[in-house]
Amino acid sequence: MLITSAVILGWLGVLLYLGLALSFQKLAKLNEYALIHLIMAILYALWLPLPVALYMLLPSEPLMTGMIFGLAYLFMLIITMALQAGHITYIMKTPSQQGEYMMETLSNPFEKLANLFKSIWALFLAIAFWTAGELFMVVIMTLYSLLFFYYLSLLLSATIVRQIPRVKPNMYVTNLETLLFFIILLGYLSPR
Repeated sequence: MLITSAVILGWLGVLLYLGLALSFQKLAKLNEYALIHLIMAILYALWLPLPVALYMLLPSEPLMTGMIFGLAYLFMLIITMALQAGHITYIMKTPSQQGEYMMETLSNPFEKLANLFKSIWALFLAIAFWTAGELFMVVIMTLYSLLFFYYLSLLLSATIVRQIPRVKPNMYVTNLETLLFFIILLGYLSPR
């Protein structure tokens, strides 16, 4: 029953993500960035059962560890999106010089670390799929685990004070890879 619920909620999250992508320009034009972040917090919450459902389907010790990283990733994004929504609402109503500083504090290293955790979760998923003989999923999750190095470089770039070659974050890459990650996982879970 949990797997079915996780699939239904997961696809609702995907639909919400796609709806947000389609309405992003209009919402941005209206300065509704707080609403965008609140919707993102909700869609990440809809994906919360996925790490547990995947563990129930492919029970193994490595995937239990991976499940912890998957849940940490989702909880971190829910928290940061909700905090950013509140902060954006506040700075839109009472402009201050510290607005940008607080947004960097609430999002920059925190979101990069969360995405690092997603890459670790993907690695453990690859191991679980390997033991289950799911070669296609092994390849896909291994590729996703390689994003660890991209997010690590972004995290280091955001936190190291001395000047190092900067890696520029690309929100389109992050959003597209995140959406595809969950579509792939839901596609795997859906027929079960």
